Amino acid sequence: MNTDEGFIIQAIEMAKQAKQNGDLPFGCILVNKDKEVILKAENTINSDSDCLAHSEINLIREASKKYSYLFLNECSIYTSDEPCPMCTSAIYWSGIGKLVYGLSKKEYYKIVGRENPNWVFEMPTRELLERGGRKLEVIGPLLEEEASIIHRD
Repeated sequence: MNTDEGFIIQAIEMAKQAKQNGDLPFGCILVNKDKEVILKAENTINSDSDCLAHSEINLIREASKKYSYLFLNECSIYTSDEPCPMCTSAIYWSGIGKLVYGLSKKEYYKIVGRENPNWVFEMPTRELLERGGRKLEVIGPLLEEEASIIHRD
């Protein structure tokens, strides 16, 4: 289970948990250089009444309290879905060294639609990160079909 695919499956499980809790179905995990899961987070926008409570933001807030920037450089974040621009930027600023995501934004919007312009912010993660001075390894989409299921229910 200590593979990119195994960790994406765990992030998808966190997204399922968020949905069961009445929140949006997004989740993520943080893995250290020894391939150990050290933090998990889910979206809590509804339950916390906080529009910024995306799973990645929740995880990074906790990680930055516990770990140094240099420690986070050797960590990987696994997300159920390609992060939004806000979360991508937070991942960048946190120092996390690797990002792996399940469902791409392109496929996400094919499922949920683009009818409400308030909820559409399409900037690919790689495009945003290319503008930064620090380079992150980005892998994804990975297990996209598995990651899409929760958005189809």
